[in-house]
Amino acid sequence: MVSVWVSVALVAFMLVIGIGVDFAGHTTTAQDARAVAAEAARAGGQQLTVTSGRARPDVHAAITAANTYVAATPYTGATTVHGGDTITVTVTGHYTCSFLSIIGITALPVRETGTASVKSVLGGDEQ
Repeated sequence: MVSVWVSVALVAFMLVIGIGVDFAGHTTTAQDARAVAAEAARAGGQQLTVTSGRARPDVHAAITAANTYVAATPYTGATTVHGGDTITVTVTGHYTCSFLSIIGITALPVRETGTASVKSVLGGDEQ
């Protein structure tokens, strides 16, 4: 009787621990993806052109720089430039589960976004 209870309790305990480990791993992967997206957006924001005395992102160079940054990571990404001065990078990937694969969940998706805005400042005033 005790061995049946111990068997059931052990399986439940392993499942609870597994959920904790895998969700912590997923959170870490999401934080990493968010950092990659933010840094890729920043890298894109450094590709500038001056138009009418105002610095703006060079759209093609910004997209290329951001995509190159993301390509060096385990994620895939998409870059857009909106409003002429805001670069947005969205990265996607997945966390491979260690324990949850026992119950058929092999991976958890990750999708994070980073944004950078280019501000043209002259003499302390935003242009």
